[in-house]
Amino acid sequence: MSSIVAEVLRSTKKLAKENVEVKVCDLKRKVEDINLEVHETLKTHYVEFCPRYIKVEKLLDDINDLSYEFDNLNNQIEKEIKPQMMTSVVELGDVVEDLKRIKSLITAVQCLCLAHQYLEEAKNAYSQGSYFISADSLLHYEKVLKDIGTKKEKNTAIISALEMEFILTKEMLTDCLTELFYKKLVIISSLAEKKNNLSIEINESIASDDESEILIALKLLKELKPFLEEFGTHFLHLICDTVLTNITNILIHSKEPSSIEIQIIKDHNPEPEEAFEALKTIFDFLQKEFFHLPITKKGEEARSLMSEFGSIIGEDFCSLVIEKCLNTAIPKQSKQSETFHKLIFTAEEFCKSLQCMEFLSSPRNKLLDFIHEMDTLPVDKMVQEFMSRARSLMQKNLLQTIEAGTESYEMTKSGTTFLFPRCQISVSVKELIGLLLEIKKEAKNMSPVLAPRLYYAARNVCMLYTSVVFTYHKKEIENIPRQTAIYYNNCIYFAHQLCKISSLYQSDLQLDIPTTFVDLNPEIRKLGTEVFLTQMRNQKEQLLELLQEEEEYDSLLVDDGAVNKAEKAIRLCLCQLQQLKKVWDTILPLEVYFKAIGTLFNTCLEEIISHVFSMEDIAAESAAQLDGIFSILLKQGQDLFKVSVMDNSASIHFYVKRWFKFQELQIILSASSREIVNRWGGGKGPLAAHLASAEVKHLIRALFLDTDGRAAVLVKIT
Repeated sequence: MSSIVAEVLRSTKKLAKENVEVKVCDLKRKVEDINLEVHETLKTHYVEFCPRYIKVEKLLDDINDLSYEFDNLNNQIEKEIKPQMMTSVVELGDVVEDLKRIKSLITAVQCLCLAHQYLEEAKNAYSQGSYFISADSLLHYEKVLKDIGTKKEKNTAIISALEMEFILTKEMLTDCLTELFYKKLVIISSLAEKKNNLSIEINESIASDDESEILIALKLLKELKPFLEEFGTHFLHLICDTVLTNITNILIHSKEPSSIEIQIIKDHNPEPEEAFEALKTIFDFLQKEFFHLPITKKGEEARSLMSEFGSIIGEDFCSLVIEKCLNTAIPKQSKQSETFHKLIFTAEEFCKSLQCMEFLSSPRNKLLDFIHEMDTLPVDKMVQEFMSRARSLMQKNLLQTIEAGTESYEMTKSGTTFLFPRCQISVSVKELIGLLLEIKKEAKNMSPVLAPRLYYAARNVCMLYTSVVFTYHKKEIENIPRQTAIYYNNCIYFAHQLCKISSLYQSDLQLDIPTTFVDLNPEIRKLGTEVFLTQMRNQKEQLLELLQEEEEYDSLLVDDGAVNKAEKAIRLCLCQLQQLKKVWDTILPLEVYFKAIGTLFNTCLEEIISHVFSMEDIAAESAAQLDGIFSILLKQGQDLFKVSVMDNSASIHFYVKRWFKFQELQIILSASSREIVNRWGGGKGPLAAHLASAEVKHLIRALFLDTDGRAAVLVKIT
């Protein structure tokens, strides 16, 4: 049966003599035959290992001829036959499908032959020492084998054999290359043997002409990076760390093998300039002897071994230099700024040299960024240092004290109210004021751009004081009167000095921002005052507990033993006040001490007066005993106002509100009715000045029997 394709082509006079179907069938037969032959050949070579001398190259030529024949036939169908066969879709589809199968089969056979060819090339190149060609052939093999996988080749035995051969060849090549380069670049350390020297040796294990080719081969095999990573780790931890933390001597030996030796002279951090010079010498040696070699093929963007090395360890190297060298060189004082600026210039030059070698990327890298920020780093370091010192001072023991301020009589003589009264303050708070002045001095030497940073650091020190000191010493401040007084003095002194410091900052710095500490003054004063007032309340409560125990005064009439208890309570109160005197009189400012002790003593007198006035009957014997007790209280009360620098007992009534009233009460306890009337003086005598008539009448009724004489006396008290 004649083909419809033939009929169509005859009608258009474009049909050749050869029948297309016959040609397609013939081509299909040839492809299948050569496919079978290729499989048999590769099978005997890789699977059965039978000696066959049919060359794969000859088979590959045959396949190429068939591929050429296929292309011609396909072009003829596409250009001449296909346009005329649109009416016969079925026949056209059959022909196209046959052609697709033929094409797929041709491609698969070509891939198998190419894979074999590349493996043979890789092995031959390796045996001849052409490592780059061997590695390149293996890469081509991998690409071809990937194409075979996409064609769904059914003969898995041959493919598995090819893959195994590829793995063995690649491992053999990789082992050879890495062994060569482990011998090529060696770090020798004798630190463990305490000989204090290191060296990097570069051996001539490879001909210099082959070094670059082998580097590229290693890179193609993806083995160069692991090798550099391992070497880089030792280079950083042994070589760089040693140079940055020890004073060293660098020696270069040009004889085979060429090497650079690092001798540790002293276990001490070198000057940054010395460390940079040593590192530059080491990098120059590596660059000259080995790391200048290219690791890219022709046609690719040029890249050296040093560039690859830098991309692997550059970040860690920069961090190491910053940590071990630059951070420690940042000055803590402005007077070192000139030296520091020289260091910045040296660091920049060192960074540029590493960029020229391509070890550091350009134009940005971690080391260069740090160097460009170094102008502001001294201020950051100063601020950090000042805050650390301030915190340490605030945590020091408060009991280590010194005298500060001016004596009271000198303050009166000078006629100024801005002088600070003489008292004891902690050494630490004095040092803290010195720290604020030191910060001001450093700020004065700074540029107007950076000086505000130090001013705000000084303010932060003051704000830190309000929270750290009380929190850190809270238990002692709250429970020990001595520490309470010292803390109170510290706060008042610190607040007082801030007024002076504020004016010094304003005059010396002359910044565009307000520079004042006066706004912190009230908060700091309040902090010390509240703590001291809390201690005063605690002392008052303790005194009242002593005086109110068992209500001794209420039972004086029926229990004479209660007088002894009352005397004991009063003596305990006096003892407590005397203890406070010993603690406070040399610590607190005199005026503060007198007010504090006077307030507490007045609390005792008020409580005693209240108890006495609450008694309805006081026996003569009890009144005499109370008179004696009160005499002791008055005498020892005056002693509370006799301190080491002055006797202020004559002014006791200024600080003890109930002093005169208590004196009059004592007089009444031992006086006759006539003496009471005389002291009353018709409402104008000393008794009337401090006691109300109702109070005097109550005492008369409690002390004297109900007689006409008592009634006459009561009439006169009006």
